[in-house]
Amino acid sequence: MKKRISLIMVTVFAIGILSACGHTNKKENDTSVSQVTETESIGAELVTTEPEGEITISELINQRIEEDDEIFFYTLGTSSRIPIVIACDSEVNIYSYNGKVLKSYYNMSDPNRETILDDIVNDEVDFSNYYISEWGHSWEKGDEKYTDEEHHAQLEITTDDTGEKAIMETIYSHSIGTEYTRSSEDGTWIENTREKNYSVLSFGTFERIKLDGKTYMTFCVKNDLNLIEYVIIPDNEFTKDKTIVYDTPGTEGISVNTIDYLKDYQAVAKEELEQLIVPSDSKKEESSQTEK
Repeated sequence: MKKRISLIMVTVFAIGILSACGHTNKKENDTSVSQVTETESIGAELVTTEPEGEITISELINQRIEEDDEIFFYTLGTSSRIPIVIACDSEVNIYSYNGKVLKSYYNMSDPNRETILDDIVNDEVDFSNYYISEWGHSWEKGDEKYTDEEHHAQLEITTDDTGEKAIMETIYSHSIGTEYTRSSEDGTWIENTREKNYSVLSFGTFERIKLDGKTYMTFCVKNDLNLIEYVIIPDNEFTKDKTIVYDTPGTEGISVNTIDYLKDYQAVAKEELEQLIVPSDSKKEESSQTEK
């Protein structure tokens, strides 16, 4: 049985690699599982070097906002119930956050309004082709419209039953306003006050990957359909050698358990993510002998 499980996992990893883009060149003396020929494509390689310290999610976000005025996130939704290999041709959604306002970026040149990760890796995103929308803003569409009165986005910690240990962290959008629906009978607008919270970015289990020579922080969750989703953030000098941990309850400016995100998202168990670490040839042989 163990042999069969191992074979399935290796197969899934290989599929992820072969479906990636061929933008990068083969590197000399590269013995990683991501090594391919120039005519093939590569998926992301898991970074397993020992970190030189740790920072919290809020420290990561605040430093990036202080340095660049905002932080960009890339989300990857999948139709898989097991962790997948992130690849150059993965299609992602783009968000930005400046500490107060959360924005979505829609690629109008793509049928799905998404962006190929390879374009982000190689700094080839042309935002002149994007429609940028602010979460919580006023809108009107046909017989419905919404007038925004107040909106903001902020971090939220979800804890375990003790209330002391963080098990997930989320940036959510809070919006208060008036929703209008046009009556089909006389055409008048029917008003309804609305207050809603949307879980936009959920930070689950942390891992670091390398793609085309650059490293990225990834956070993995499962949604309410048990499907895998990732938040991906490029590393910078401040984050590149550090592991990322949740903030602790009581951290200033971060709410705790005001919304039950566990109905929609849960962090993927670390053990489940580690199933996709494929050993090198020498370790494969040892592993094979052990399983017999």
